[in-house]
Amino acid sequence: MTTTRIDPTWLASDPYGSLVDGETRRAGPEHPVVDPSSGAVVATWAEATEDEADAALAAARRTFDAGVWRRATLAARAEVLERVAQRLRDDTPRLAALEALDTGKAVGGAVVYDCHEAATAFAYAAGVARDLHGDVRRAAFPPQLLPGGGPEVLTMRLREPAGVVVELLPWNGPLMTGSQRIAAALAAGCSLVVKPPEEAVVTVLELARILHECGLPPGVCNVVLGPGETTGERLVGDPRVDLVSLTGGVDTGCRVMEVAARNLTPVHLELGGKSPVIVFADADLDAAVNWATMAAFVNMGEVCVAGSRLLVEESVYDEVVRGVAGAAAHLPIGDALDPGTFIGPLVTARHAQRVRGFVERAVGAGDAEVAGGGSVPDGMPETFVAPTVLGRVRADAEVAQTEVFGPVLAAMPFRDEDEAVAIANGTRYGLNATVFTRDVERAFRLVDRLVVGEVNVNCHFAPEMNGGRGEPRKASGFSRTGVEAYTALKAVNVQTAASRG
Repeated sequence: MTTTRIDPTWLASDPYGSLVDGETRRAGPEHPVVDPSSGAVVATWAEATEDEADAALAAARRTFDAGVWRRATLAARAEVLERVAQRLRDDTPRLAALEALDTGKAVGGAVVYDCHEAATAFAYAAGVARDLHGDVRRAAFPPQLLPGGGPEVLTMRLREPAGVVVELLPWNGPLMTGSQRIAAALAAGCSLVVKPPEEAVVTVLELARILHECGLPPGVCNVVLGPGETTGERLVGDPRVDLVSLTGGVDTGCRVMEVAARNLTPVHLELGGKSPVIVFADADLDAAVNWATMAAFVNMGEVCVAGSRLLVEESVYDEVVRGVAGAAAHLPIGDALDPGTFIGPLVTARHAQRVRGFVERAVGAGDAEVAGGGSVPDGMPETFVAPTVLGRVRADAEVAQTEVFGPVLAAMPFRDEDEAVAIANGTRYGLNATVFTRDVERAFRLVDRLVVGEVNVNCHFAPEMNGGRGEPRKASGFSRTGVEAYTALKAVNVQTAASRG
């Protein structure tokens, strides 16, 4: 355990407030920032008032319409984004500690993954911003429509910023996800109102501060604090908004669509997942065990693309499940601020109790058996949940159908390829899937048959999270990815030559 868990100077003056038009506002009621590793209140944040939310929307609308940022040259946008990327790299120890303190994320993972990906997102967006372009094509009317063929026309498709964006962020990785979304929107030339999750506000506010210190004009990126049911709905339902982007749960996505529909505001949704990790008998089983363990338990399973279902061919089922359960039993559990920790606390005690409930109901109903896993050391707060492997899980059981968002893996056997595909596709989700096999033809058959936006073969997480992502299917949402997700195409048709006689 580290002796100094956090440098108090890394926490801003209390309370944290909304950032509106470059200024901090904190007129609303205050809420605690709770360290899930200890249960201690380490700071507070002030909920945005209705006037503050309105001012944020007005600032975003004003800056976009005036062209404060969207009319900046692509090179100028890129320079600001590159400076932000470097600041995130330089600030990694501080930001990783704040993320761990606020969410329970293990600080070692926050350093090598979250902060790295946050910086990479801005660097990638800077590169795209320099080369943001549409396309050009030449055409002519056919003779049967216009005798002589008519005039030749040059059609240009210009990629313009989508406008004022409301960005709703999740609590499982606010810095990383926030960086990916905000960097892409800014590269496109949008203005934003960002709402961090109630459970984790600190690093998004730190990111906004870095943006302004690196040269982003005030009012282009505003951060508004508050609950989704009030503040979030106020933002989503405002007619000044041109695009709503949510990373969150399915129920929240449904509500966002309902509210945004009042103004026919376009919506991008990246929602939940119940990703299958499919292991065939011919696979490299050691590699499959290692990847399956990481896929299920990294960030305590609080990951939308977590491999929360393990599907194993019957002939090697016991061997693989035993291997994953044994690996899970040795994952270090402890304080999120301890660099040696792998399994930290879940984000809140309430969420931890929800996760434990899935295990209790599955075992109690006879839908699964506990195949192994770890155990929480004595004296740890109730936010900690041990990594748990459930074996012989019924494919239609609650724990196999519902996103748990915690360190719980549902393992189940299959007889052949058809049954594996049926089980894998047999949920409402379609975000991600993984296949372990040495048979290349089988791998590509499954790529074709799995109804998901991304398929991994003999690995689970991809090293490129910016330009290489797929688009979700089914209840996992619908959204384009990257900078183009925050743009809209405009076609311009220009007559370039008269008809030839």
